[in-house]
Amino acid sequence: MGCDLEARLGYTFKNDSLLQEALTHSTYANEHRDEGMCDNQRLEFLGDTILNAAITRKVFREFPMEDEGRLTKIRAELVSEGTLVKIAQHLGLGQALCLGRGEEQDGGSEKPSIQADAYEALIGAIFLDSSFEEACFVVEHHVREVIGALTDISISDFKSILIEYCQSRFRCQPEIEVEEETGPEHEKTFVVVVMVNGAVMGRGEGRSKKQASQHACREALRSLNYPLS
Repeated sequence: MGCDLEARLGYTFKNDSLLQEALTHSTYANEHRDEGMCDNQRLEFLGDTILNAAITRKVFREFPMEDEGRLTKIRAELVSEGTLVKIAQHLGLGQALCLGRGEEQDGGSEKPSIQADAYEALIGAIFLDSSFEEACFVVEHHVREVIGALTDISISDFKSILIEYCQSRFRCQPEIEVEEETGPEHEKTFVVVVMVNGAVMGRGEGRSKKQASQHACREALRSLNYPLS
C-alpha cells in the first residue's frame, strides 16, 4: 500500500516511519499504545503551516497583478477542507489510513475532516523527510492535477475567507454556531448564526450544518463590507 500511495503522491519517502505516522489516526494509535504508535496530529499541525506557505507562494507568483483581497480569496479556496478532500480522494488516501476499529466501522476513511487532516499530515511528513522546496513541488503537482488552472477557480469557501478576514482585521475568530435545528432526522433544516466581537453579522439556513454555515458566513462578509465579487 505504501509503494502504491507513494506513486500516486509523486514522492518516495526515505524515512518510512514518517509516512506511517502521517497515515495513523489517533483512534488507531490509542488502540496500539503498547506498540509505541504515534498518531498524525503533530504532523498535521506542521503540514497545515507548510501547505499554507506553499499555496501562498504559488498564488503570489501566479497572480502578479492581483491585490491582497483577491489573493486571500484564492488562497482560502485552495486550503479549504473541500479542496483538500478532493486531493485526498484523488490520491486514494482514505484507503491507506490506519483507523481504530470504531472509527473504521463508522466510515472514518470517508469523513472529510479525517481525509483533509491526513493530507496535511502527509505534507508535514514530506517536509521533514526532504525540504520545503520538495513539499511545495508536491503540493503544486497535486493542485495542478486536481484543480487545474487557478485562473478558473471559483470562490465558494466563505467560511475560510471570513476566518482569515477576521484574524487580519479584528485579530479575532468569528463565532459560528448552530442556532436552530428543525424537522425530522432525515430531513433537518439548520440555522447558523455568525458573530464577530459579540455582534451578530450573519445568519444562514441550509439542509446541512455546512451549507447553513456557508450561507451565514457569506452574509457576514457582506455585513462587514467585504468585496465578494
